[in-house]
Amino acid sequence: MVVFVLAYVLRPLAGSAPSGDNGSAQRLSALQAERDRVLDSIQEIDMDHVMGKVPEEDYHRLRQALAREGAEILRKIDESQNQDSGPEAQRAEEVLATREIELEAAIAQLRGKGPNAASREKLEVSGPKTELCPDCGQVIFHADRYCAECGASLEEQVA
Repeated sequence: MVVFVLAYVLRPLAGSAPSGDNGSAQRLSALQAERDRVLDSIQEIDMDHVMGKVPEEDYHRLRQALAREGAEILRKIDESQNQDSGPEAQRAEEVLATREIELEAAIAQLRGKGPNAASREKLEVSGPKTELCPDCGQVIFHADRYCAECGASLEEQVA
């Protein structure tokens, strides 16, 4: 029994070294924390400048140094994320790009039909007391004075 307890207690100490994924995740987390620190410092120096606590020449010098430091941290974050992305991530990005192109083509095709296509189908189903707005093609009723969709005046068209 003592052997099992001792093995259970010592197991974390005898465990394997952290994997590469865990190390890169820790590095990314540390970079993000450093980025947040720099952003907080920039906000603080801006507030101090507005309140008159920091002279003009010091403000510009300090802010530029913080901005350079922040840019370097962002570059390191981008590099870290690019190293973590393997062939699966690149393939996923390609699939997403392809789907986005297909979606844009479908939207363009639907827009090519014009706004009146769906409205005409509604008109046929709705009955004889409906018409189409001359501006946007939305279904309107004979008693309507303005189009509910675009706000166009309908009194001269419907009357």
